[in-house]
Amino acid sequence: MQIDYGVEAPLSRHVMIHFHMFKNGGSTIETILEREFRGRYATVHGSHATSVLDGHDIAAFLGAHPNVGAVSSHHVRYPLPSIRGTVLFDWCFLRDPLDRLQSVYTFLRAKGHASEDPVCLLARSAGPREFMIRLMEDLPHLVGNAQTLLLANGGAFTRPMDDTDLSHAKEVLRRMALPGLLGLFDESLVAAEHFLAPAFPGLRLHYVAQNVTRPNFERRSEELRTLWGQDVFQELARLNRLDLELCAYAETEIRRRFSLVPNANKRLAEFRTRCFGLQLQVAS
Repeated sequence: MQIDYGVEAPLSRHVMIHFHMFKNGGSTIETILEREFRGRYATVHGSHATSVLDGHDIAAFLGAHPNVGAVSSHHVRYPLPSIRGTVLFDWCFLRDPLDRLQSVYTFLRAKGHASEDPVCLLARSAGPREFMIRLMEDLPHLVGNAQTLLLANGGAFTRPMDDTDLSHAKEVLRRMALPGLLGLFDESLVAAEHFLAPAFPGLRLHYVAQNVTRPNFERRSEELRTLWGQDVFQELARLNRLDLELCAYAETEIRRRFSLVPNANKRLAEFRTRCFGLQLQVAS
């Protein structure tokens, strides 16, 4: 004779975790999350600029804040924690590493005037070529494969990385709920709207860009060669080989997901119409 038992178990909780990598479109993502999770969105950071939040920190924060449905942080690192009764949906946007380096320099030079951080001081005092040379000489963790380092090793720089680290980073990206690439920003979000809908019904990811650029990369490369010099450009490309390959892998994965969206191009056009409408709304 069959005996049926009922077990008390909470409903599954869905939480978005945004890994906000510096100068990778994170400010735009934060405005989306704040709008879509009004009253349930939180930014979470450590007490110092170099703080690192691991899975235990995130699990403790979510346990103490049961109403939170989305989190963004500069300091959170992989791997994601395993939390009973909670499903985490990770977001991380990547960017062409050479374009990102120049963007970091431009930002620190313009916005770092109040900081006495040595890198900010260097950006204020040096031109772009000298800045990049100094980073290559003194700060290898900042100038080479920073995005692979975050995904594969939680941002902890202990040695020069190799193809094993790249493979690990690719696997982390493959398993992401929302892998993003600045060069495919809209396509990344259109695919996410579709595939996140079962967990987040009605999620709308249209946006007004916050410091987001989508450069023509061929033209941008020529600009960087001019700014840095051909020798520095080639050396930075060599030092960022893993990041360049990771971004190429991200492009392939995002295009694959986008291709699986029904009526993908029609949805992309409608998404961009929504973005334009929101821009007009904000401007008025």
